[in-house]
Formats: sequence, structure tokens, C-alpha cells
Amino acid sequence: MESYRELLATAPKDAEGVLRRWWCEAMLDTAPFGGRFTEAALNGTLPTKSVAAAIARRWAARAAR
Repeated sequence: MESYRELLATAPKDAEGVLRRWWCEAMLDTAPFGGRFTEAALNGTLPTKSVAAAIARRWAARAAR
């Protein structure tokens, strides 16, 4: 219900951001690793990568098909 209240109270231009945030919350709640993922993010120990690295990995995966 909190997500619906927030969505209804937000300006239309900000609705996408609200939906994305709540979608992420829902996915973390259902993921078996969600607790560890959240804890790592809050502790600053979550591994990250650049957008360029993510794009390169996707291109490599496509080329391997």
C-alpha cells in the first residue's frame, strides 16, 4: 500500500522513478540472495562495474552466439 500511496502523491513526471524504485524493492524481497545484496549495498561492499564494462560483456555474449 505504501507504494500506491507514494505513486498517487507524486507528480506525473516523477512517476517512473517511483515505479522503478518500488520494482527494485519487490525484486529484492523475492530474491533468495536479496538480503545479502541489500546488506552489501548498505555496507559499501557491493561489487560494481562501469556501464562500459556491462556493454562490452553484452556485446561479447552476442558475438559468442
